[in-house]
Amino acid sequence: MEGFAATAGAPSRFVRVTTKLTAVRGRVRACLVILVLIAAGLIPALGNPARAQDCEFGAFGCGHAQQHRQYQEWKPRTGHGNCCNGEDCRPVRARTEDDGSWSVWIPEFRRWVPVPAYAVDEPDRFGDGRSHVCSTKPMPTLPVFHIFCFSPTGSKS
Repeated sequence: MEGFAATAGAPSRFVRVTTKLTAVRGRVRACLVILVLIAAGLIPALGNPARAQDCEFGAFGCGHAQQHRQYQEWKPRTGHGNCCNGEDCRPVRARTEDDGSWSVWIPEFRRWVPVPAYAVDEPDRFGDGRSHVCSTKPMPTLPVFHIFCFSPTGSKS
C-alpha cells in the first residue's frame, strides 16, 4: 500500500508508517539471511569430530573412539564408579620420575602433570604398548585438573 494516500495532497501518516515498517522488515530479512549463512558455515565444522591425524597425541578426546568400549569397562582401583565418562580417556605420553612416580604430558597445558598414586593401574592394560589416562577436561583457564585412572606402558609382569 505504499504510495497510497487517504486524501489528495501530502502523504498521510499511514504511508509513512508503512514505509518505515517495510524498511525494518528489509533489515530483519537481511540479518536473518546473514545469520543463516553464518550458521551454514559453522554447522559442518561442528559436526566433524576430530580425526586422529587432526589432534595432538594426548589431547583431550584424541584417540578415545578407538578404544571406547574398553574405556567404558575400566574401573578405578578404588572400586567406585568408572574411569570413563564417555570422552575423557585417551592414550598419552608418560614418563617415570626419579622417585618412581608417573607423569603424563597434557598438550593443553604444555607440561608434564604428575599422576596421583591412587590412579595408577596395571601396566599396558589395553595391550597396545601405550599409556592411557582418564581425566577431567584440561582447561588452561581453570586450575582444577583431576586424573581418575592411568595405565602406564610396559609389561604386566
